[in-house]
Amino acid sequence: MFKYKLLAALLLIIQGCAIHETPLEDANTVPESVHNLIYEKFPDARNLSSIVIEKNKVYEVTFKLNDDKYSVVANGKGIISTARTTGEAIPDSLVNRLNNTIIKGGTFSDYRIITLIDGYPPHPTVNYRLNGTDFVLTLAGSVFMAPYTKMILLWNLSDLPDKIVQFIDKRNKPNPAFVNTLVNLNQQTRDSLKVNNELSFRGAILYVNSDGTKTYEVNVSYFGATSQRLLFNGSGDLIWVSSFNAIRQYDQDLTKRNFDTNLTLKEMMTFTDILRASSHFFGFSLDVSDNLQNSFRNEYAGLTSYTLFLSNNSPDRWTLYYDANKKLIFPVYSAGW
Repeated sequence: MFKYKLLAALLLIIQGCAIHETPLEDANTVPESVHNLIYEKFPDARNLSSIVIEKNKVYEVTFKLNDDKYSVVANGKGIISTARTTGEAIPDSLVNRLNNTIIKGGTFSDYRIITLIDGYPPHPTVNYRLNGTDFVLTLAGSVFMAPYTKMILLWNLSDLPDKIVQFIDKRNKPNPAFVNTLVNLNQQTRDSLKVNNELSFRGAILYVNSDGTKTYEVNVSYFGATSQRLLFNGSGDLIWVSSFNAIRQYDQDLTKRNFDTNLTLKEMMTFTDILRASSHFFGFSLDVSDNLQNSFRNEYAGLTSYTLFLSNNSPDRWTLYYDANKKLIFPVYSAGW
């Protein structure tokens, strides 16, 4: 699933129009420059209503155009994404497809067409409530479902909360002392990593949940060697990390990785019990296919977390993010239709 999402994200490039932005007197005020962006793109827009997504950084403007409702996200320098709600019914083809998957039985609402990045192809999107949890389904060649009501791609580090910016900036420099501890790598490979920054920002996704809370997924390059992800909550606190520690599982020149799980027997038993008790993940276990081999304990910046990649010998996939206490913090469903 990560491959689908990362591929979709990395293929999109923001091409915003730079304009002068008037300094804000009130951090909760949407600047006039944002409204100007809307009128430049949609001259006939009417009934504009605006909210602040990130203070002094990112804004959302909703408006009517003809008979359609639009929701546009902008950062004052350019339009980031556009969602268009036409009032049309959810296509029968989508309903029929879902009725043949493990996620059937939910209820649909707010069918809309979203352009994640201005100027790029739109994707059908719909809210989906399943077993008491609110998800959003996005169709982009395959289906992607995650527990949020809004997804915003952010390609400028400065658009993120200051605490997250500081976390990345602090590590946006070489760390030769750490690289020297990677004894699985040969000297030539270590020397090449010593000159690379520990973290380099590669884009982020802001998920807005149904209750208004936020989750930030930040994509980074780790010493220029691997692509990794970090999850932060709305306060900017780190709550989950991907497999940064897997850099110790590579061979001497970083060409091959040992994918054996690093979960302990106790951790395996705990997750087996968790999966059995969940109505969402019935039929998915660590015993099926290569699920155990694709599940890991992740460690970075003093934080422990877990990732389970689960399949059941079908197109259906679940990717589950757990914190150090084995609490599920982000479930993602995908299927190649």
